[in-house]
Amino acid sequence: MKTGKPTRLSEKLNAELDEIRQEHVASISSQLKSFRIDLKNIVGTAQHTIASDTRRFQTETARLFETRLKSIRLWLMISPWLIVAMLVTGIASMMAASFFWTVHLNRSELTELGLTRIERPGGTWLILDPSKTRLRTCTMGERHVTCIRIEEN
Repeated sequence: MKTGKPTRLSEKLNAELDEIRQEHVASISSQLKSFRIDLKNIVGTAQHTIASDTRRFQTETARLFETRLKSIRLWLMISPWLIVAMLVTGIASMMAASFFWTVHLNRSELTELGLTRIERPGGTWLILDPSKTRLRTCTMGERHVTCIRIEEN
């Protein structure tokens, strides 16, 4: 006759082992349920973060693109005029420098040769320095021409 309580040692051990198993199964089941809930919360938070970051990135990228596009459009509107102005300024400055350099060389060369150049409304006059130059008549190819002889010192 059985009273509900095990009488033998093996039956006692089996009963205790069964209780321990049932406690562990209940504990593991509870932990799995908690783990699933925590995992669902983590996944939901990650999805929300990814979605909001993606939206913010798209918004910032679009705003940055619009800003860059506006600056490129502005540069394209200004740039041709700026380039033309720089070219015209460069050409004009080179022409001016060339003119002044030529005038300087001509005047210094003429002065070294004993000539003075005077510009008048009626024409340009060359005046000879009598200590350095003499006006002569020369023959060139059987033709008589007026020459200026420069005397070396």
